Amino acid sequence: WYQRRVRKAVVSTQSTGDVVRSFSPLLSDVFCSLDQGWKFHGSIRSTSKSGKACINWKRTPLADKATPNHYCQNPDGTNLADKPFCYISETETEECDIPSCIWNMDCFTGIGTQYRGKQATTEHGKNCNNWNSDFPHPHSYHSPEYNWAGVGDHKFCRNPSEEGKPWCYTTNVFWRWDYCSIPRCSRDSIDFYRF
Repeated sequence: WYQRRVRKAVVSTQSTGDVVRSFSPLLSDVFCSLDQGWKFHGSIRSTSKSGKACINWKRTPLADKATPNHYCQNPDGTNLADKPFCYISETETEECDIPSCIWNMDCFTGIGTQYRGKQATTEHGKNCNNWNSDFPHPHSYHSPEYNWAGVGDHKFCRNPSEEGKPWCYTTNVFWRWDYCSIPRCSRDSIDFYRF
């Protein structure tokens, strides 16, 4: 399945002249799940972790939110499960054995605008400040205009400025901001997913 999907992507980009820079967007939420898998739309598992067959989502209480098929999903955007799951009967659910994507979680790609990990200290050992806080360093990155960058009510490193790599404002009055000590993703040193 993986090779067929990748080959299809390369062929489709060759006809349009586009250049494939990373397979990360292609594989994320198709082969492995990001965060809690609420965007996961892969068709790689139709059985639960214990091997029980998934029933069609049309027969479940989440029929109005799920894609009508028998594959593992996490369709409820308000009451998320920990990972993609499926119904094995009309009332019983079970988690699925979908790997978690770790690129842009344990490491960053490109300049780190897609990084969504939990690193909260800088290269110089400074603690990151909550993005919603203007103390001790006032800034404008807490506005909804920067939701795309993953900033919000947390203190994890992000890159809303689209420059360099993930960074944060610090809690240190004398040190406004700093880059974070997050490794760059590399096929040679970091796996793409983890079970």
